[in-house]
Amino acid sequence: MTNRASFAVVVERDTAQRAAWSQLLERSGLRRVLRRARPAEARDLMTPGAPLTAMLVGLTAHLARDDDMLGLIAEARRLVPDAVILAVDHGNRPRGAAEIFAAGADDALRADHDPSELRARLSVRLQGASLAGQRAARLVQLGLTPLEERILGCLNARRGQIVSRPALAAEVAGAEWSYGDRRFDVHIGRIRKKLEEAYGPALQVRTIRAQGYVLEGDAPL
Repeated sequence: MTNRASFAVVVERDTAQRAAWSQLLERSGLRRVLRRARPAEARDLMTPGAPLTAMLVGLTAHLARDDDMLGLIAEARRLVPDAVILAVDHGNRPRGAAEIFAAGADDALRADHDPSELRARLSVRLQGASLAGQRAARLVQLGLTPLEERILGCLNARRGQIVSRPALAAEVAGAEWSYGDRRFDVHIGRIRKKLEEAYGPALQVRTIRAQGYVLEGDAPL
């Protein structure tokens, strides 16, 4: 693609349904929504790192298994792992949802779903993707190393609680911690400095003597 503006795509064989889903995506705040009738027509959009925000797909009701649509879902997930993908099984197959999830979709609905359910699920998925993207951007801005990111993630998951050195060793490195091992102190010092530069006093890592570390503050991470 030459145009790298973010986009959403609807892949649905029925014209009326394709238009309705496109309007739903637009009302959800997605400005550029592309429509495709068949999976083959959407594959030119699936390039590594394409700015695909969301994709709604409809599996046909006329086949025992819609391999073309499932293949498109799998390809989109592989090439654009952060995209939100929802699928509707128009055939209400017994294993329809299992096949859709196995292909890599984030959510699956039956043909007889209430329209409000699709709107609600799409809203939740898009909100979650947005929050995850914001968090990833903040971590990049901090300039953390992969190990520092894992350590901070562990502390953030228990924000306000003391995390011991043995717990850090087990969760971050998958190893045991022995008394006198100061390796985490070095990494914590670097994390503390980077947090101070980015957040000031709003987010801090404190060392609790003989106990471990605690991440304190209300700033989002």
